[in-house]
Amino acid sequence: MSTILKIEHLSHRYSSSWAVRDLNIEISQNGIVGLLGSNGAGKSTTMNIICGVLNQTEGKVLIDGFDIREQPEAAKKNIGFLPQTPPLYTDFTIDEYLHYTANLRAMEKSKTKAAVEHVKERCGLSHFSSRLIKNLSGGYRQRVGIAQAVIHKPKLVVLDEPTNGLD
Repeated sequence: MSTILKIEHLSHRYSSSWAVRDLNIEISQNGIVGLLGSNGAGKSTTMNIICGVLNQTEGKVLIDGFDIREQPEAAKKNIGFLPQTPPLYTDFTIDEYLHYTANLRAMEKSKTKAAVEHVKERCGLSHFSSRLIKNLSGGYRQRVGIAQAVIHKPKLVVLDEPTNGLD
């Protein structure tokens, strides 16, 4: 089975304290993996490094064989990410936002409409297509966040606190 994520000797320091120290993980392409730990254990820091939001102090992160620091564009094409606080533009409708995120991920224009409809259906958002995100409940905002993370069918989906606010 092929490896989608390989982390080698990952460490990250904030100022004088280590958030992550010498972490090694290898994850195959199929399955679900969870990071468990107490508050402040470095879970969100690790996810931000994996997704290229934060540069590690030491170590290496490979996404489908691509080094996130050396080949960020190639690595990030394989990642869908929902941070702890969803990155939503609340003055957009759901449709506008999902088309926007598909464009950010350089999806082929001819596939965008079908991808938007697919993720809306999968995330239970179809009946709110034209509603402004700012007028959605917290749970529906979280669903929009999940939809944007998977719209481009990434090989690796990283979700930080994905059930926050879900009903």
